[in-house]
Amino acid sequence: MSTRATIVGWAHLPFGKRPEADTEAMMAQVTPQALAHAGITPEAVDAIFVGVMNNGFSPQDFQAALVGMGEPALASTPATRLENACATGSAAIHAGMDFIESGRGRIALVIGAEKMTALPSSAVGEILLGASYRREEQAPGGFPGVFARIASDYFARYGDRREEMAMIAAKNHANGVANPLAHVRRDLGFERCNRADEGNPLVADPLRRTDCSMISDGAAALVLADAQTAQSLHRAIGFRARVQANDVLALSRRDPTAFEGRPGPGGGAGSGRARPE
Repeated sequence: MSTRATIVGWAHLPFGKRPEADTEAMMAQVTPQALAHAGITPEAVDAIFVGVMNNGFSPQDFQAALVGMGEPALASTPATRLENACATGSAAIHAGMDFIESGRGRIALVIGAEKMTALPSSAVGEILLGASYRREEQAPGGFPGVFARIASDYFARYGDRREEMAMIAAKNHANGVANPLAHVRRDLGFERCNRADEGNPLVADPLRRTDCSMISDGAAALVLADAQTAQSLHRAIGFRARVQANDVLALSRRDPTAFEGRPGPGGGAGSGRARPE
């Protein structure tokens, strides 16, 4: 029997300033959509893995249990919440795949959700600073200030690269035009992304607004199944590879312009990737 994990269903809400009050409401939408797409009932799910970085976005935590609030048939299904900064969703996928490939279950529901827009930008930046080493990195400009420091260090070593960052931002916005799930679906163009003005202000020098991630809401869900179970369902999308790489959290203890993280189970600043076929 093959226990290789495959994707058999999914659901995704469009990103943006959403009307739902919290992650509970958004997870309640993607859960039945993903199960229906996979062609299974809630009773077929053996485990739930939820990726949510909260740290103050909502006074309601214990996010794993909220899936069962939106879908009562899942209230007794074992559920685990994961948090790994910007790699939180990937961490949940890794855990779901580990669950299946260990043979402990056949079907896992993986959900990622985030509700950020209910708070002012200053509060969001303060919460996100929890993903840095706060003992040393209380940077001006909040969390964007941490990345501004990294960009400044890079510029000092390799020269000013604002134009290159503007090219990346312009490319990303152009791609968003064709993506119905994107927060912004406007082609802003290189010239706008390459200037700092009232329409594209500096968030934390040298980073302009178009160089930074959006404050956004959204939720997505994957249904994972072992390869044998997937044979009786509508689809089976495999993974070519997956890895987690870690580095020391504190910028003072590493070269912030290098990518020297090593795959492994250790702690530190984590990032994960799971690449589907």
